[in-house]
Amino acid sequence: MNQDEFSKFYKDNLDKVFRFIYFRVDKTETAQDITSQVFLKYWQTNGEAREKIKNPQAFVYQIARNQIIDFYRRQKTKVVSLDELAEQGIEIPQTSFAFKIELSLEMENLKKAIQRLKPEYSEIIIWHYIDNLSTKEIAAILNKKENNIRVLLHRALESLKKECNTLS
Repeated sequence: MNQDEFSKFYKDNLDKVFRFIYFRVDKTETAQDITSQVFLKYWQTNGEAREKIKNPQAFVYQIARNQIIDFYRRQKTKVVSLDELAEQGIEIPQTSFAFKIELSLEMENLKKAIQRLKPEYSEIIIWHYIDNLSTKEIAAILNKKENNIRVLLHRALESLKKECNTLS
């Protein structure tokens, strides 16, 4: 993969990888830092080894998973205040300020619920519903059978429903 091919790969996958990381960490800046580390590690992979990678997207997601694990190992447990979560509100193009706040709080509650799931469940939900990856693509990333991914996705959704109900 030459520099132009890497540049195209980067542009095609940057937003997906960022969203995957964003829903697993506490701040936008942290997600941006980890995302840049992921693509740097991918680029630094030996050229010959990088050419042997059958599914570059799956490889990048694996790097992202490892970087998130490393981040939390360094952080240990960190309490996030509600004020910090409110600062991360997503800008919605609506005229109603109350609507923006309500939607922002709902998004933060959803993000908190996803973060409280088992890592495998949160990854599958993010990949499938946020990054729009198919169960076949997720199976390739996790090196599992597609039927296993469907079952895990169903279980993940059930767990997410329970988490959302406890936060309500």
